[in-house]
Amino acid sequence: MKSFKDLFIKPEAEEENNTSSGSLHFPKSENTSLEGRDSSANDNKYLPEIIDVYEKGLQSINMPGYDFYDFFVAVKAAGSQDESVYRMAFQMGRTMDASISKEKLASDAEFYLSKINEVYQSYTTKGREKLENISNEMRSERDQLNSGASQLEAEISNLRQQIINLEKKLADTKKDLVKLDDKYKPQSDTIQQKLQANDQAMEISIQKLNSVKEGILKFL
Repeated sequence: MKSFKDLFIKPEAEEENNTSSGSLHFPKSENTSLEGRDSSANDNKYLPEIIDVYEKGLQSINMPGYDFYDFFVAVKAAGSQDESVYRMAFQMGRTMDASISKEKLASDAEFYLSKINEVYQSYTTKGREKLENISNEMRSERDQLNSGASQLEAEISNLRQQIINLEKKLADTKKDLVKLDDKYKPQSDTIQQKLQANDQAMEISIQKLNSVKEGILKFL
């Protein structure tokens, strides 16, 4: 908000005129804070700072001589909206400047109102631009995060499918292990039986040969 204070700065020539005519100003009170603030906004911590910018801005463009701003300060310093306060401020203003009239004060008021509106519009425009920039940045970051999350979800899904496939392969392997004995048992049994038969055949053959050998030695 402070960057908008330059909207309140007056040209140097006007500032000099204002300084030279300072003795003609209606006595000001330091209490120039605006009344009637929205109570619902009192919890906004930035409200006092921004109101202070508006009020100091108005003070900085106070036109030379007695005008609406001096009248405004006098009424607000009195702290009352009574008719007597307005009439007293008006009479004291006339003692400072005999040309003061209701019409001139109302016309001057439009000048200050227009400056307030200029600052408000500038602040609002820049504030909304910043909000739009923040919104765009947030949208861009959200899109990136969503894209990253989608990629991670796809990778997790792929890993889960790989795990399912590996678990199925493991189960099939365990089944094959269980069936392994049954698969090779017939062949193993056959070989074992043939080995036993071989042993028996050898013994029988040797017995036959030895029997003939003994007959030769005995009968010849």
